[in-house]
Amino acid sequence: MRDVLSAEWLKIRTTRSTRFVLLAVMAIAVLGMLLAYAWGQTWEGMSPESRTRLSDASIEDTTAPLLHFCLAVLGVLIITGEYATGAIRTSLTVAPRRLSVLASKASVVGVIGLVSGLLVTFSTYLVSHEVLGSRGFPGYAATFEEELPGLVQASVLAMVVAVVGLGLGTVLRSTAGALFAIAALVFIVPVLVGFLPDPWDDRLGSLMLLNMPHPLVAIGYVVAALGAAAVAILHRDV
Repeated sequence: MRDVLSAEWLKIRTTRSTRFVLLAVMAIAVLGMLLAYAWGQTWEGMSPESRTRLSDASIEDTTAPLLHFCLAVLGVLIITGEYATGAIRTSLTVAPRRLSVLASKASVVGVIGLVSGLLVTFSTYLVSHEVLGSRGFPGYAATFEEELPGLVQASVLAMVVAVVGLGLGTVLRSTAGALFAIAALVFIVPVLVGFLPDPWDDRLGSLMLLNMPHPLVAIGYVVAALGAAAVAILHRDV
């Protein structure tokens, strides 16, 4: 297992698509910092009455869907790239225990997702809180200790969506198909659910992946994605 894990880590580190996605992740962190500056300038020019009408939105929540989508794309590309080039045959020949290969990919993708989520989420929050918190911006009225559980949850969610992307890529074996599925899961389905009548909009909305679901719901997404991926990789020819 250790050899397979090392091999997967090497492949991911040396893959061009991984570098591109991680650059996009870094760009999201920079975007968050630029937004903090822009929101601060806008706040300075607002009247006290206009300030009271602002929502309690935060920049890290605003940029989170982009971060999560990028990491889901990374999960997809790590497996569909091998199917596209035929390298998956070599991987499964060298390591014939297919579940070990899938588990190794999921472990590496999960670690990258978690680390990226922590770095981007916390760096965006700390800069934004420094710029906007001192101005009394509604989204940064709480203390760091109060915000900490939500920040950790958002970071863990980055890991979850990366692993779900890997699962979808394994099942569909198509980059375009898996990316469409991820886009639908992240952006389209939540919007459609919002149009449902009460109480179904709230009930189903609470199950949407990026709505900070209950930990059991997040675990359910991971189990479903990797379970389907395990069935696909075990019973399909490559």
